Amino acid sequence: MLSGKVRTGLGDLEAGACHLWYWRVPERFGRPLDKLERQFLDASETERYARFRVAPAAHIFLASRILLRTLLSRYWPARPEDWRFAVNQWGRPRVAEPAEAAGLHFNLSHTGGLVACIVGGREELGVDTESTRRPMTDLMQLAGRFFAPTEVAALRETADDERRQRFFEFWTLKESYIKARGIGLSLGLSSFAFTVTGDRAAIAFEPGFDDDPAAWDFRLFRMDDYLIATGVGREGGEPASVVMADARELLAGY
Repeated sequence: MLSGKVRTGLGDLEAGACHLWYWRVPERFGRPLDKLERQFLDASETERYARFRVAPAAHIFLASRILLRTLLSRYWPARPEDWRFAVNQWGRPRVAEPAEAAGLHFNLSHTGGLVACIVGGREELGVDTESTRRPMTDLMQLAGRFFAPTEVAALRETADDERRQRFFEFWTLKESYIKARGIGLSLGLSSFAFTVTGDRAAIAFEPGFDDDPAAWDFRLFRMDDYLIATGVGREGGEPASVVMADARELLAGY
């Protein structure tokens, strides 16, 4: 947990609060690539960046690191290039250095043209974003493979013109939960199910699943052709405070 408060442009990041930032990534960065790479990529990230064979994938990867390091330096007095990260056995990243900032937690997601990052003082944070214009066929076939039976049934009962949106709601919510748990796909996508009411969602688990539905807060944020889902572990049964903000001004010039 973070102790006290961290001053940000959104107000004080108190224990229990979360900030969800998004950035509509420009098609071209406004600064030389070599300078951005030196400032926002560490050695392991530079190696990963160099392995991308598709330019858009490399572009969005670099953008995600620009957003993450800029945000963390907004919450903690360290330069963007000074942050170092470690991953657990399932690949979930966390702050390693500065060690004093280890209580600052985050989760990243990106899709074509958009990067999202949730930041808070609790470890159970997950975010997923998708473009609802993303080409995807055979939605029901995919749902049958990866969704819980109740979700598949809900999709079948959804009107044709709304089914695609509901599919992405379930998809992003499930990803946000998996990422918040931090133990990868070992959870099994069909062992938990969501019901959606407006911009909120509730989770239910198969019998014997080791988790409590009341321990979670799930939300959906809609922006034009993008959908963002967040999953946040509740503290003391209280709903999470999730505040959304556009990082455009913060990243002006990049």
